[in-house]
Amino acid sequence: MKDYREIIDSVGEGSHLAEGIDFIRSGSKNSGRGIFLGDHCYIHAGSRFILGNLDEHPHANMVIGNFVQINWGCYISGEGGLVIGDRVLIGPNVCILSAGHGYIDKTKLIQEQGLTYARIVIEDDVWIGGGSVVLQGTKLGKGCVVGGGSTIVNDVPPYAVVAGNPAKIIKWRKDKNNWWSRLLRPFRL
Repeated sequence: MKDYREIIDSVGEGSHLAEGIDFIRSGSKNSGRGIFLGDHCYIHAGSRFILGNLDEHPHANMVIGNFVQINWGCYISGEGGLVIGDRVLIGPNVCILSAGHGYIDKTKLIQEQGLTYARIVIEDDVWIGGGSVVLQGTKLGKGCVVGGGSTIVNDVPPYAVVAGNPAKIIKWRKDKNNWWSRLLRPFRL
C-alpha cells in the first residue's frame, strides 16, 4: 500500500486506503488544518481528495469521522472546509464540492472570476447514493438519505430522504417503534 503519511495528517486505527487514491494538497503541514481520517474507515480505489493550498485557502480542511465508507471513483473537495461524521456511506462516483467558480460578473470570463468556497457538513449516519453531487455550503442532517444521482443545493434535514436535481424531500425515515408510526400502519384483520 502507498505511504500516505506525507499527505494525510492522521489516519485512524484500522482504516484502509486502497491503492490508486489521489490526495492533492500543498502548503504548511501541522497548521491544525489538513486531512484527518478517523478509525475503521475504508476508501476505495479511484477516489480523489482535493485540499488545495493550506497557505492560500484559510478554510481548507477535511475531517472524516469513524467507520466512514467511501466507494470507488469519488471526488472529495475540502478547499472550503469539509466535515464528515461517523458511519457515513458514500456511494461510487459521488462528488462533494466545497469549492466552485465565480460567474456573476458577465463582463468577465468565468475563468477570470476566481473560485468560491463554502464549508460542507455531513452529519452522522448519512447515506449518499452513487453519482450524487453535494455542492458547497450545504449540510446533510443526521440520518438522511440522498438518492442516487441527486444534486444537493440546499441543506437536508435530519432523517429526510431526498432525490432529484435539485434534490427534494420525497419521504422521511420512520422509527417503527414510535406511536405515530404505528398509527400510520394499515389495520390488519
